[in-house]
Amino acid sequence: MNKDLGRLELRDIRENEEKMSKIFKQIDEGKTEQAKKKLIALLNTPNYFVREFVGKKLVEYHDKKLMDQIVLSLLGHKIYGVRAALIFYYYTKYHSEPKKIISVLEMNWGDTPWETEHVLYEMWQKHPSIMKAEMVKWAESPYEKQRTLAYHGIENIASVDPGYIVSVIEKNLDDESIDVQKKITNVLTHTVRVSPAECYCFIREWLLKPSDARLKTLYITMKKLVSIAMHNSSNKAAKNDEFYLLTMQVIKDWKADPDTSISSVGEKLVSFAKNPQLNDSENIK
Repeated sequence: MNKDLGRLELRDIRENEEKMSKIFKQIDEGKTEQAKKKLIALLNTPNYFVREFVGKKLVEYHDKKLMDQIVLSLLGHKIYGVRAALIFYYYTKYHSEPKKIISVLEMNWGDTPWETEHVLYEMWQKHPSIMKAEMVKWAESPYEKQRTLAYHGIENIASVDPGYIVSVIEKNLDDESIDVQKKITNVLTHTVRVSPAECYCFIREWLLKPSDARLKTLYITMKKLVSIAMHNSSNKAAKNDEFYLLTMQVIKDWKADPDTSISSVGEKLVSFAKNPQLNDSENIK
């Protein structure tokens, strides 16, 4: 019996392989409906790793056309585990055809958010060019969750193409969605840490004409970055790295900036750097 949580151990894998062999045998014998019932029962589990294992295992069935038909009949199933496993089925089946994977996610992201996040993260690692072309569209989606998903895994290209990340973030800086803003904060924090010289100038520019949502997001991001820099400053080597030096210089320069939109942020960040326990408001207007 599969556990509800946690990675599969060798014993679990063998047990699930045996169950899948029985399901495949039933399909071979023409007992497709009975096989589907067993498959659904197996996937009626909260365990993410069981769903991943089964979805990938389905690809191994010898009659590819028949398995495609079975999978198609289960799309949109009421049980989450069934829908989730089918994402892994298509992800494995189309591993060398990234555009087809994107098409599958396009139709199913709302029904399988966790598995979609997993696939998107890996796609940014394996197929960054395809993801650049497609996720910029997701960032402009009318659906909040899809806009949020557009950023999942994008940090994988932070060291090689921070400019692209900045250009996508710019599309959603004034997004009223809290989830989108949180995602932007996380992605921007990661990107600035690895490419500070390329990013701080854009943040300053964004602060010149801020909406309430933008100002809050950028201020929270900058506080995180200052906090990270100060935490790392206990390490002598870190004090000489580009991120620490630039971060400290930027907030000092901002404090002295003639534009009050910048100086007000800079002043609070310098105060925060001196006293990280400072409990100031995230709304700095």
